[in-house]
Amino acid sequence: MQIRFRKGRDFDMGPAAANTPAVVRAVRRVGLEFRAFPGLTVDALVAEGDPLRRGQTLCVSRHHPEIAFVASAAGRVSRIRKGARRRIDTIEIAVQGDEECRFDVDPAQTDDAVLRALLLQSGAWVAFRTRPFGRIPAPADQPSAIFVTATAGTPLAPDPAQVLAPQLDAFARGLEALLRLTQGAVFVCQPPGPALVTPRERLRIATICGPQPCGLPGPHIHHLWPVSAQRSVWQIGYQDVAAIGDLLSTGRISVDRSISVAGPGCDRARLLRAPLGAELAGLLDETQQSEKRLISGSALTGREQRFLGRHDLEVTVMNPASDAPRGAVRGLVAWLCQGGTGATLPSEAFERLFPFDLLPVPLMRALAVGDIETVERLGGLELLEEDLALLSWRCPSGSDYGSLLRHALDRLAEERAP
Repeated sequence: MQIRFRKGRDFDMGPAAANTPAVVRAVRRVGLEFRAFPGLTVDALVAEGDPLRRGQTLCVSRHHPEIAFVASAAGRVSRIRKGARRRIDTIEIAVQGDEECRFDVDPAQTDDAVLRALLLQSGAWVAFRTRPFGRIPAPADQPSAIFVTATAGTPLAPDPAQVLAPQLDAFARGLEALLRLTQGAVFVCQPPGPALVTPRERLRIATICGPQPCGLPGPHIHHLWPVSAQRSVWQIGYQDVAAIGDLLSTGRISVDRSISVAGPGCDRARLLRAPLGAELAGLLDETQQSEKRLISGSALTGREQRFLGRHDLEVTVMNPASDAPRGAVRGLVAWLCQGGTGATLPSEAFERLFPFDLLPVPLMRALAVGDIETVERLGGLELLEEDLALLSWRCPSGSDYGSLLRHALDRLAEERAP
């Protein structure tokens, strides 16, 4: 099947990473930031100063202790930082050595319950996000479908076909595992070109083309398998699927990801291979580390933070600036568009940017006033923060509709909690 989006924003791709093999980048520190996981509270199983092996459990979900977060590098716990209400905000690791945990994967090859337990124990489970609500799924949940995003969701993201070329066997094994987690379909959403895998019953290929943000999973799910309060799906990135395939083959967790480092503050775009949670400054040359502002993810949807986000495959490098992050985002988008932001803002302008069959302006108004019932009625359960990034950029009010949506989703999730 093919989906051609006609709404969105055409971007000049700018200095994207060249089609060359990723350069392996060693880092001195990695970190796990839990603000990327809405609705989550964790309990630490390690303390500052403890030695670690790669794959060792760092903490577990308080409400679902089966869900483990594991170390992406061997070394020592250098800091556990806590935020509001003494909840763990970040766990930092000083990288040292190469000791690792091994997992017994043989029983998981045929037993679905053991497979699920393996994904939970090895930390692979946290790569899934649910729709609605954008949370880690509960251990016993079964989605109506699973969506694998093998498209470049942002203008400067790595090319999935290039990244997956040497990992197609692992990717196929990972897809086989996903088919065992649901009785529904597994959708592989990819750009035009040769199919990444051979489609068959319940394994479907969806070819996606069109302007940004057509590469994000939200529009794919909306048009292929829309969710509601009664029907949920899971989404997962293509590199995480390949990592599951590697785990089932070797019994070792695959922690490295191919990420692009690009942006107006970067002399040339690079494709790097770095561990999950890598310290962003360690991905730049030493001469640039103290001079740049670093965003984990796209400038439209990412955050200015110290460590690479769990779901991010891109680091945006910005030049030092005195303006607020929102001003920097506007500058970057104008740089990508090479045509500025435009002066007039009729309702049709928002509709052209919004690749959903939903009404963006009434939704924005409902979000602005905190009317969560209207947000739900207008289709807000189908959306996550990144789906509204272009609307936030385009709106002259300065509102961050992604943050407003997160507040609404969290309130709706609390109302439905048992």
